[in-house]
Amino acid sequence: MNEQQRIGEIIKKARESAALSQGKLATLLGVQNPVIYKYESGKIKVIPFEKRVKLAEILKVPLSDLLYSDEIMEKVREELGINYLNKEYDLLDALAIELEADFKNIDSAEKLEAVKAKFEAFEKKRLELEKGVAMLHELLEEITKKAEELKKAELIQHNN
Repeated sequence: MNEQQRIGEIIKKARESAALSQGKLATLLGVQNPVIYKYESGKIKVIPFEKRVKLAEILKVPLSDLLYSDEIMEKVREELGINYLNKEYDLLDALAIELEADFKNIDSAEKLEAVKAKFEAFEKKRLELEKGVAMLHELLEEITKKAEELKKAELIQHNN
């Protein structure tokens, strides 16, 4: 099942649960009747985001259920702070390069102390990032378990 079909199935099940006809949903959504059929059958490649937001509201389903996998991954990255961590790693890399250059240019006790202080700041930042990565690993494990549970539930529901 592709992404369009997966989202179409969610829309169809939620519409039927809400006891709405395709026509009524089309009216509420502000589209022509055939559009709902195309959404549900996966014949429309990308449902506009604003329509998915409105569908989520009308059908009372989480918007995350109507997101495509690339959107889900971006949302996960945002929620987990992965984009932030990438920026922090870039900062750490730049600091490491700077430290290496400073180390090569030590020619006085003052410069040695300055490099030591910078190294301590570097090490503190590295440890913070290490904690953040450990937290992400734990969250990823939780997400993986939840995804497996959902897949099992879908299989059971699909087989019934």
